[in-house]
Amino acid sequence: MITRRALLVGTAATSLASGGDASHPGLELYSLRYLAEKDLASALDTARRLGFRELEAGDFYGRSAAEFQGLVSARGLRVVSMVADWKALAKSTAEVARNAGRLRARYVTCTSAPGSAPNGRTMTLDDARRAADAFNRWGRELGQSGLRLCFHPHGPEFVPGPDGTLFDTMARAMDPKVANFEMDVFWFVFGNQNPAEHLRRYKGRFLLMHLKDIRPGVRRTFDPATVAEEDSVPIGKGEIDWPSTLRAARESGVEEYFIEEEHPRAVEQITESLRYLASAR
Repeated sequence: MITRRALLVGTAATSLASGGDASHPGLELYSLRYLAEKDLASALDTARRLGFRELEAGDFYGRSAAEFQGLVSARGLRVVSMVADWKALAKSTAEVARNAGRLRARYVTCTSAPGSAPNGRTMTLDDARRAADAFNRWGRELGQSGLRLCFHPHGPEFVPGPDGTLFDTMARAMDPKVANFEMDVFWFVFGNQNPAEHLRRYKGRFLLMHLKDIRPGVRRTFDPATVAEEDSVPIGKGEIDWPSTLRAARESGVEEYFIEEEHPRAVEQITESLRYLASAR
């Protein structure tokens, strides 16, 4: 159950639009997926009660984009970033753009690429180059609708490559005018990377950020399939150096922040994360 104190903490932490301020993040609705699968309206009500105003969303839970938007806006929420996977973009960037327009989103975030998600194989140099080429093409097409494309790495991109890692290869090949990144701090650390160093190295390239912490001792396999939902812990309770990461994010120009919670006890952990962010302001 959500206590009155928890609600007040959440509201205080998120009463303003995120707009580049990590102390006022939005919510990646995937965090409430188990509730949303049963009762989407209740999940959106929960997000609002926790104090959120902005969302990142991709699954419409059986609704059309227009129906989903109706439920969102009726609760004083708005979708800032729409998630679209590789298959959806490859099939039709025009349809992705139409759905993002129905949601009034500003960003489209792709969460998969060849070899980047659990699929029985690892990412290769050819995968990285192919992905960069596709993101450049799709970013130009989405840009015609006023949308900005970001890619969200999950770990396989951090295996060694000719430029350092395959992520480095992608970052160098992707045109910053049309294709950039969403940093999920959890997955960067899982890939044995220092988030603050990447934010400084690729200043201005990380437009979006997922805020979530990683349980100490999680094995660095570069394969997200080996990670348990319970390996996601409240912000400030895991391995991540948040002061340096958040400072680098501000200096790098991160535009929007979203709390994402993998753990099944999402509301409890989100409340703790909001409390940490409010105190770290």
